[in-house]
Amino acid sequence: MPATTDFAQATRDTLSGLGLTLATPGEIVEGHAIAARTVSPVIASVATLQAVQDRTRGSSFAYRDPDGRLAGVLCVIPLTRAAAPELAAGRFDGITPPLAQAARPGERVIAVYGWGMAGISWRGRAVVMAGAVAIHREIFDTVPLYGRAATPGGERALLWRLGARPVPGPGGLVVCPAWTVHRRAA
Repeated sequence: MPATTDFAQATRDTLSGLGLTLATPGEIVEGHAIAARTVSPVIASVATLQAVQDRTRGSSFAYRDPDGRLAGVLCVIPLTRAAAPELAAGRFDGITPPLAQAARPGERVIAVYGWGMAGISWRGRAVVMAGAVAIHREIFDTVPLYGRAATPGGERALLWRLGARPVPGPGGLVVCPAWTVHRRAA
């Protein structure tokens, strides 16, 4: 993680270099519609996305094409130790995540949940993927990244691009080991 203890600021700073900005309430609504259309209608509600954004100050990000159109969204949940039992059992709820498990700025993050990625243009998808890689390899490089694939493209990104492996238990949860551990092993 960059030399700051505020993960929210580090996330905003790093992702802004890729063209992703902290999503506004309107962008959360618009991004939710994009994800429901391109990924699955079975996703977290707009109210849940906004509640996690309000708590973490760094969970939902938007990418706009040069013409100003929302072209990609990236959502993650930085998690506290309270999430560890559910993660280990493969039962973390990504649709209605317990808000108390989402880290506030300044709290210790033990894992990140890759909540969702969607893009409606080639560039939007590329920027969102670059953001996911930066979250795993730069911002939160000392903690594991968890997620679930909702599409074949998401499965390829998690398994092949990020190196995820299945977590025992129900629901298809996968985990990417901390990047610093992965780099040391290579």
